[in-house]
Amino acid sequence: MSLTHIENPLRTLRSRRMRLSLTSFLLLCLSGLLATSSGSASAPELEVLPQYFTLHPGEQIHYTVLERPKGSSPIHNPCKVLVGFGCPDVKFAILNPKIVRLIDPKENGGLFEAIRPGHTQLVVRAPTSERRITVEVVGPAQPPMMAVPHSTVREIAAKDLLFVGHANLDGFDHTAVAKPGIDRLVQEAKKNGWTVAYFVSQEYPDWYTADRHPDYTIISEGQEHQIRVAAERVVFTGGDFMFCTLRNAQMTLHGMIKRNRVRHIQFIFPAQAIWVADIWGPGDKQNYPAPMLLLTTLFARRSDDAQAYEKVVLPFLDRMITQFPVLGYPADPPAPPLSELLKDWTIVVRFGNRFERVYRRGDSDKTVLVEFQGV
Repeated sequence: MSLTHIENPLRTLRSRRMRLSLTSFLLLCLSGLLATSSGSASAPELEVLPQYFTLHPGEQIHYTVLERPKGSSPIHNPCKVLVGFGCPDVKFAILNPKIVRLIDPKENGGLFEAIRPGHTQLVVRAPTSERRITVEVVGPAQPPMMAVPHSTVREIAAKDLLFVGHANLDGFDHTAVAKPGIDRLVQEAKKNGWTVAYFVSQEYPDWYTADRHPDYTIISEGQEHQIRVAAERVVFTGGDFMFCTLRNAQMTLHGMIKRNRVRHIQFIFPAQAIWVADIWGPGDKQNYPAPMLLLTTLFARRSDDAQAYEKVVLPFLDRMITQFPVLGYPADPPAPPLSELLKDWTIVVRFGNRFERVYRRGDSDKTVLVEFQGV
């Protein structure tokens, strides 16, 4: 006789319910895990600018925090010019406030002050993201640069004059690509007895240049000025080649021709110490200000000196002469237009010792030599 196993209905029902509950619980955990994983993959990343985290005691710096979609390319732009990138409402924490302290929190950033040598972590928290950055404080305290408005400086007289634009953090070179070249140039200028003038902004702290002892420290947001410059050679560095550096060259040239009545002018642009908005290279379609690169890099993208002249120098000179002042700033430029002052001048371009081209031919006794060094 065969025996048939008969299940207990109550026990079977309980067992099934338990299996269903366990399965549902596991599915719920798995779906939560997947949601968490998916959320972390899509959560925006925090970008902290400037990307400069080594300070001196007493130095202040304003960090701006941006959100960018996870996996997108790093950005180096102020929040207000970005499309598709957010300005998060962030909170800061300093693990060791005896090294660095927050002195003025902002909506999407904050002003920090270095207190004493050491290192600590800056913790940046947004609603959906967190970023930790190590900030190091080194060396002795640096003296502040006491600056005066450009309107109070009437004249700068020198044999050789070095202009350093945006000598503090009032430009867009947030990754400091031009800083090494600028620092070397300032050191060389001082060694050779040149006069050194910094353009700075009142709004930002002065971390950018290593040297803090120029002959002149002048407040000018966009390198605009009406200073009478009397010099045999003027060297322009710091700032964007097609914007603020160009504006300084415009203003300086205008004053030298109109007020000095000189007949020979030499302007030098050291390419390793000038940054450029990366909008001219292949595939670079971003609006200014975009991530910065050195002017040497822009020249290197061209096949030879002739192409560099045509694609880089000609737009610079055309803008310098015909768009006075560049971008219409300042609104009250000196008169007459620069194009009128230059209508009978000869303008020559030189690349080191290997290439020279006449941009405009005029009176041979009235010349502007525009020289690019380090190309």
